[in-house]
Amino acid sequence: MRKEFLYGTLALGLVFTACKSDDLTIEENNGNGVAETAQTLYVKMAIKGGNQAGTRAAANDGNPVEGTDFDPGLGESEVQNAYFVFYDNNGNVVGDYVQVELKDPQSASTADGTVEKYYQSVVSVGIRKGENKPTQVVCYINPTTPVDLTKPLYEIQTVTRKAVTRSADGKTYFPMSNSVYYGNNADATAPTIAVPINADQLYDSKEDAEASDAQTIEVFVERYAAKLAFSHKDVNPFTTSSTVYADNGSSTAPEVVLTFVPERWALNAEANETFVIKSFRMPNAAGGIMTDNYTWAAANEVINKNSGNWVWNNPAYHRSYWACSPAYFTAKYPEVASDIDPAVLHQKYYSYAELENGTAGFDADNKTPQYFKETTVGRKALDSENPQAAVASVILVGHYELTVAGGDAVKSAFYTYSRGKSTEKPGVYFPAQTGTANSTVAGGGSMMMRFLQELTCLYKMENGVHTRFNPNNADDLATLVGALEIKRPDADVIGKMKVPSRYYTLQLKGTGFGNIYVANGDGYKEIGDGEGQISLI
Repeated sequence: MRKEFLYGTLALGLVFTACKSDDLTIEENNGNGVAETAQTLYVKMAIKGGNQAGTRAAANDGNPVEGTDFDPGLGESEVQNAYFVFYDNNGNVVGDYVQVELKDPQSASTADGTVEKYYQSVVSVGIRKGENKPTQVVCYINPTTPVDLTKPLYEIQTVTRKAVTRSADGKTYFPMSNSVYYGNNADATAPTIAVPINADQLYDSKEDAEASDAQTIEVFVERYAAKLAFSHKDVNPFTTSSTVYADNGSSTAPEVVLTFVPERWALNAEANETFVIKSFRMPNAAGGIMTDNYTWAAANEVINKNSGNWVWNNPAYHRSYWACSPAYFTAKYPEVASDIDPAVLHQKYYSYAELENGTAGFDADNKTPQYFKETTVGRKALDSENPQAAVASVILVGHYELTVAGGDAVKSAFYTYSRGKSTEKPGVYFPAQTGTANSTVAGGGSMMMRFLQELTCLYKMENGVHTRFNPNNADDLATLVGALEIKRPDADVIGKMKVPSRYYTLQLKGTGFGNIYVANGDGYKEIGDGEGQISLI
């Protein structure tokens, strides 16, 4: 079952071969001891490359399904190098990170079909005198940079990256790291992050580690990248009407048929960053990241609160299909476009212009899977004023081709407007020709004229009497057209109101008119030149 706060993501399932025990009994430094002198120890690592294409949020709990899952993408399982970081029992780094170049993977499919090949290497770790010997290891495949990877284990869940792929040698490589999951689906108190190292898996020489009977350390890894393919269906034309006014105020309602033509798509509200290793940290009351991890029970309560019993953790496969992204630790989300502050928000929100001019997104007919940063959000997001702004979603932009009264198809800007019952279809209206209230689209009504027909608050002074402007009078119409414009409300009009950017109003221009009064309930207020920050409809 997909969660409402997830979108489909690709799991890799690369693995380091080994006999790993999730239920290891921890003694003093795991019984591995302390280095009495500076020394080099060796461990035998087998890195298995998962070539499966299942999604991390799959409805089948990660089991590969032929014809349903993504086909493996080019380079998704390609391994250029690996960085190993070793830790003692307290989560402190032992020695320096070790970089290993990996070549020539070996074939070895597992019974469950989640691993198809592996890389094997003997890795040396230099230990300083007095340091604890390593008891845990984390591996990073194809990292974009090794910066901060040697943070203590308790900090590594907060280290972030801005990219989920990198280019080198004319190829695209996918960064990967240890698969993080809970050891059981009941009472696990913390996720498994680093892989334990037993004392009998540490060797004093490279030759001993290379021996056929040497104990091998297994580490499962997965890609950072989320994988998403998008396709759209043709939609039926939308039929509504416009309103065209005659000089005497009577009106007709010609039919308007709109056909949507898709142009571009993009993933909106994608996280700006991703963690270098999957995080299950808990949020505090303000939405910030805490030092404590969710227990399995607490995580399951959050994940399955609204969506039943999705099996998001699969210890048999050494995988989980959900985690906290950096965007999870956000308490406030934009309600309207003007709230968007890139310096504060953890997600990217696109404007229509960015997609329209091709600087972002993909062609509407591009069905090739694309790669993104995983984006999950917490309860604060889903309970916020605008939860739709918190959840990553695909946006599809395009234009409408329309016909009016059965005429030729045209491409034009238009407004939608409705008064009355919410079940009624909104009417379609068009921009007005410059200096007039006539529609730019033949046979259709202009938004200006529709507004003016409903305008009841503007008056003029005639012979000492306040007389309401009549848009069916040529002189009054000319005065109104000269004094008014249709635009997004100015800041002085909006104040602290949250107004969607798609909303437009009829507003005084501010200059270039006289003898206009507003009926405000207490009489008539003259609107002087330069006092035009007033929205009328």
